[in-house]
Amino acid sequence: MKTFGIIITLWTSAIGALAQNAPSTTPPKVPPLIEEFDFGAQLKALEASDGSRGAVLVTAPTPEHEKPPRDFRERTDVPLDASSREAVDLRKKWQQGTNKPIEGTDGRAVFAYGAGLPTVVCAPLRVCVIELQPGEHIAGDPHIGDSVRWHISPGSYGTGSQATAMIVLKPQVSGLDTNLLVTTDRRAYYLRLISKPDDYVARVAFEYPEEESKTLWQQHSEQHSAARDAERPAAAPSAVLAADKLDFDYTFWSRYRHLRPVRIFDDGEKTYIKMPAAMAHREAPVLVVLGADGKGEMTNYRVKDQTYIVDRLFDRANLVLGTGKKARKVEITRGTK
Repeated sequence: MKTFGIIITLWTSAIGALAQNAPSTTPPKVPPLIEEFDFGAQLKALEASDGSRGAVLVTAPTPEHEKPPRDFRERTDVPLDASSREAVDLRKKWQQGTNKPIEGTDGRAVFAYGAGLPTVVCAPLRVCVIELQPGEHIAGDPHIGDSVRWHISPGSYGTGSQATAMIVLKPQVSGLDTNLLVTTDRRAYYLRLISKPDDYVARVAFEYPEEESKTLWQQHSEQHSAARDAERPAAAPSAVLAADKLDFDYTFWSRYRHLRPVRIFDDGEKTYIKMPAAMAHREAPVLVVLGADGKGEMTNYRVKDQTYIVDRLFDRANLVLGTGKKARKVEITRGTK
């Protein structure tokens, strides 16, 4: 009861203070009824305390008109209409697309820009770097979904037209999963960031198939034009190729590592098979496109800078080196999703 007496004394003091401070020209404010105060909660708080002396805060209850309805439930999700659901499904298809990294120089993991959502794996106490295209400049500040538990800062190396901009990442803890948007003077990069306790990828970089195919188209056009008429240039095929027009939905299998392609994609008209750089010093395999009956078909193609440029699309093909039973082969299939 001693505790209850303290509360009654405080409440009585509050009434007296209101009466003394109220202007004489206005009636004094009537405090809430004593029944409206939650003295039970105050008593429990005092009994659970360590006995130290201090002021007890007694707050008035929330007015009934400000309280939410009893059946109110805060909404944590919003239903999607058909078009919104389709947009989400398209996003998932892109995020789960085939964008396997290849091994680059100096420990880089190289992703194909535009082929799917690249994932950067980092770890606490480790620095991970995202490298952009040489000569590319970051436009504005990068945007990250979790700016509290990820440290992000810009960097660069090199000079002049070969200067390479970088994004330096450092997670504070493991088990994080967020995303990152980096805008440049050439394109926008959208990446997923994951932090693991120990696993991490020190350097992530990109290759740009749309620019490679554009260059190959231009080279082919120039060669064809020069051979046809040195004074009258031939009409060049369109060289403007968007990343979303490229299809990377190809798989391949071979037991011979040095024959495996680095990347296969098409632009809707031609197919590009990029081979390892070491193939420049090896015998190149022959490309055989397979028809519906499994037999080989005649196909126009050429090899430029270790890249097979096939003048058509195909569902199945083989890269064959040698003849007979000793022939070494790479089996290529289009359409895996």
